[in-house]
Amino acid sequence: MSTDVLSHFAVLDELIQVIYQGFDRFVVLSQVTESAWSIYLGLKGSEGRWWRGSWSTKHILNITNGVQSGPQVLENFAEKLRTTFVNGDLTIGQWTEKDSDINLTFGSTAKHPLHMALKELSSAEAASHATAVFTEIALQAQSRKCQLNPLFSPRVIAESSHANSASTLPSKRTPVGMNQVPVSAVNQAAERKIKALEAELARSKERSPPGDTISKPSASSRPPKGASLANPNKKARKYQALEFESDED
Repeated sequence: MSTDVLSHFAVLDELIQVIYQGFDRFVVLSQVTESAWSIYLGLKGSEGRWWRGSWSTKHILNITNGVQSGPQVLENFAEKLRTTFVNGDLTIGQWTEKDSDINLTFGSTAKHPLHMALKELSSAEAASHATAVFTEIALQAQSRKCQLNPLFSPRVIAESSHANSASTLPSKRTPVGMNQVPVSAVNQAAERKIKALEAELARSKERSPPGDTISKPSASSRPPKGASLANPNKKARKYQALEFESDED
């Protein structure tokens, strides 16, 4: 049953956040196992103090209205906690430098904030936990060429840029394509096409009949001067302009 409940809390696993409270700075780590959701809180300083708190399946179900809480309810609850954690809406309650028992408040600005009780670890437990955290960081860094923060490492950036530029270079074993044909071969092919076109043009000129194929009208086909345009065999009629006498005469 605990595994089923905590499987919905996977979104809270391996989260880390920083809390500024007054002049103190805390680091918060979230971890989810098969038995509980745990919070580790470390205080930056020479003393190296650490606190730990956890919620079991029973505690989670008490908050989400018991065993009747369905998968969707648990997922929504875990997602709200994750959002609160990522947004940094966290505060340390009951904190004084001398107190060993404090709490971590989720949603300090919410109407109903949640509180997780934290108990201080002994010096040996704190050192053991810090070593475990750094061991996990070192294991993860092996896939990044052992860089603690590869995003700002000049060497990793240079190697990445070199790898990207090398991947764009053509390989020596790449087969020669049409765009890689030697220039001399292209010129020879063009010259052969030109000669073939010239030969075809010469043959077409030999097959065409000599002389101008467009006939011009002969002079004999023109009608004689003064002939009627409607009937060339008859003379055209001439009309004399009529003159009218003036009324003044």
